[in-house]
Amino acid sequence: MTSRIPRLCCLVTLLSGTALAGASGADAAPVRHRHKAARPTTAAHAAPVATPVAATAPAAVATPAAPPAPVMSRANPEEISVTGSGRSARTRQPGGGLMRVETAAKSVQTITRDYIAKQVPSANVQQLLAMQPSVNVSQVDPFGLYSGQLNVRGFDQSSVGWMLDGAPLNDVGGGQFYANEVLESEDLETVSLQPGSVNIDAPVINASAGMTSMTMSNPSAKAGGLLDVSFGSFDTFRQFLRLNSGYIGNSGIRAMFAFSHTKGNQWRGPGQAEKFHYDFKAVKDFNNGSHTGLTVSYNDQVNDSYLAPSYSQWLQNGYSANYAADYTGPTTGANYYKLHVNPFRNVIAVLPTHIVVSPKITIEDSLYFWHGIGNGTGAGYVGGAPNIYNGTDKVGLNFNGANGGLVYMPSNQEQFRTGNTLQLHYKPDSHNDLSIGWWYEYSNLLQFSPYGQVNQSTGEPLNIWGTKNIVQTLAGNDYNVRNFLTLTQVNMIFIGDEMKYFNDRLHVSLGFKEAMATRRTYNYTPGTQYNRNLHNAEPLPQIGISWNFDRKNQIYISGSTAFKMPSNTSLVDYYGTAGRQTQVGGASNPEYTIQEEIGYRYNGDVIIGSVSFFNYNLTNRQQTLNYYGSTVNGQGAQYSQTVNAGGQTTRGVDAQISTRPIWHHLRPYATFEYLHSTIDNNIRAATTAGTTDYLPTKGKIAIRSPKVQAGLGIDYDDGSFWFSGQLKYVGKQYATFMNDNSVPQYITNQIGMGYRFHNMGFMKSPEIQLNMQNLTGAKFRNGVYSFQTNANATRGVYGGTIAGSAPSYYLQVPFSAMVTLSTGF
Repeated sequence: MTSRIPRLCCLVTLLSGTALAGASGADAAPVRHRHKAARPTTAAHAAPVATPVAATAPAAVATPAAPPAPVMSRANPEEISVTGSGRSARTRQPGGGLMRVETAAKSVQTITRDYIAKQVPSANVQQLLAMQPSVNVSQVDPFGLYSGQLNVRGFDQSSVGWMLDGAPLNDVGGGQFYANEVLESEDLETVSLQPGSVNIDAPVINASAGMTSMTMSNPSAKAGGLLDVSFGSFDTFRQFLRLNSGYIGNSGIRAMFAFSHTKGNQWRGPGQAEKFHYDFKAVKDFNNGSHTGLTVSYNDQVNDSYLAPSYSQWLQNGYSANYAADYTGPTTGANYYKLHVNPFRNVIAVLPTHIVVSPKITIEDSLYFWHGIGNGTGAGYVGGAPNIYNGTDKVGLNFNGANGGLVYMPSNQEQFRTGNTLQLHYKPDSHNDLSIGWWYEYSNLLQFSPYGQVNQSTGEPLNIWGTKNIVQTLAGNDYNVRNFLTLTQVNMIFIGDEMKYFNDRLHVSLGFKEAMATRRTYNYTPGTQYNRNLHNAEPLPQIGISWNFDRKNQIYISGSTAFKMPSNTSLVDYYGTAGRQTQVGGASNPEYTIQEEIGYRYNGDVIIGSVSFFNYNLTNRQQTLNYYGSTVNGQGAQYSQTVNAGGQTTRGVDAQISTRPIWHHLRPYATFEYLHSTIDNNIRAATTAGTTDYLPTKGKIAIRSPKVQAGLGIDYDDGSFWFSGQLKYVGKQYATFMNDNSVPQYITNQIGMGYRFHNMGFMKSPEIQLNMQNLTGAKFRNGVYSFQTNANATRGVYGGTIAGSAPSYYLQVPFSAMVTLSTGF
């Protein structure tokens, strides 16, 4: 068990700005991650899933769930007006749905159905969150078919806990999240981001940067549905259908089923992406206020991969930098685009239940299951017998008498993850809400990297999933570069109390949880240590205090702790195909964060605003470096390397301001962030002479941490015609710890407009919608795909020469447009 007593003492005094010293050094040994972690793809706690709805609720397909009535809400709560059953619901949410009135004693940034419905319907949750002050998003494609990179106050998305209706979505091995695999936007009600803080009952072990909660829309009270068809740039087309059962007889059950199909070409180079998605939700209401439900989301997708170019490749090739369109033969054809594919299937199922035992006692239970299988791939030409090793064993490969051949290099994984969160609430009076609970999870993650057979004449792999047609060793066995199993078991106990005083003006929230996680790895590669175990026990206290001066003004102050479990791949040994060890596995410490925040909110009759000042102290800062495995005459599968960047200090301010509908139905929105994030120590690195030295990184700016971000949004909606537009400025961000390579500042833009018609027969509020982005067609790098410790050769602290490596980057998508025709029925 790792002691946290010094940090707990710091938390007691965190409101005075106590800082933690960072680690003095960091291990930068290569850590090969499951390819999904490196493939070039590219809030307030969610309300109970089964929120009861009265039988007399309006029969609207896309009726948005109203947020809980806040203490500071206006005397007359906002009315929600739904113009029929189309996908675009007109409401009075501030800023066109980019901001919601919040009351929690912590920073919460929420987008609602009003904003979501006006974006391109295929948009993923990364793209939808891009206008929030804490968020910096690097897109890969315009229509959400690929997952790019989302950063929260300089943390990448693997340090954020992602949840759907209370179930965790992150990869259990390294925390990665893939926004294109989760939920269709038509079925998404709200998304709430809590930068820096995590609810005590959140089932996450990788949330050092905060958490994001998504809520799937509830089935409607009456039968009906929604149909939309979209056509867009790059030959993209999409179909979506949702069917609502309404209440089924007198059972109190209502259900929804949705299906979508999206397919489009890549916007640079050859290749395409195709996605089949299914969403299902059922809700059962009981007369005493209890309710239960079932949420299911299934995704089946095959994407051809984009190449993330280095700076020199970007200068030389610009938007032509990608995989090759034509196959040039076995020895030179490894760059052929059909050998760089990302197939993946996954399903998430959640069974949330709310039980009312008595007016003072309620029980919350959430049972979930996640399963995913697939890979990301590369290729290379390899020799046959006898020059190939499997670990420490020389094995040679069978190419039917040939001396070698082109091979397909998938990095496969299959993951099962199941768990349950059980919580008891006791309200002895109107001033207290005591809670106690337990989260348990068990997961099974198999990762293996075989060599797949390739048609040497056409360059096409015989099986893109990498599960059959495997290249054999001379002994007749399947060849695997790596092959290991990880079992992870988590127990977390938590207790909290929500207290209200002075006629509900003063709110005090206290919480504590103890997260205990155990990993066991079993490495099947010859010459490696077969079994390694890691146990972490993390005490995680938190406190929040808010004071409501009146219905319009609130201040709050909070302190919280969070952590990120080390990647499972850091435990295992790796060997290259030449028989040399490339990684020595072993235990490592989790990333641990102490965060303090003070904020102010204004909830006026017209203007809504918030500002929050934050400070983070981190130890064992984990950074995930994506890179391509090298081969002879080729570009191998993509892996990840986990770099421990030691200590880090992050400070800044977030601000949002918006309005309710003002002159001519306008609802403007503005956002701003200032971020100062620095590395607290020098980072260990190997010199060209093979010795160990330290890069002089102390005081350097952390990667992916732009100093300034700012955004402007506008929404106009008169019930028939609507218009929505957004601009986002992102300042310079570094791609190396030494700050010797960077992404320049840039501005993104997007607009949407639509018209809702009157009902026509069975069609309810048919609508036509146009969405466009990058109207100027600007070409630039929009984010760091793979960082490096240093891009240029650098003299170390002790005089050694540390060679540089080139970072790689995401490229901004060009001008694109999509037209959508939709109707309710």
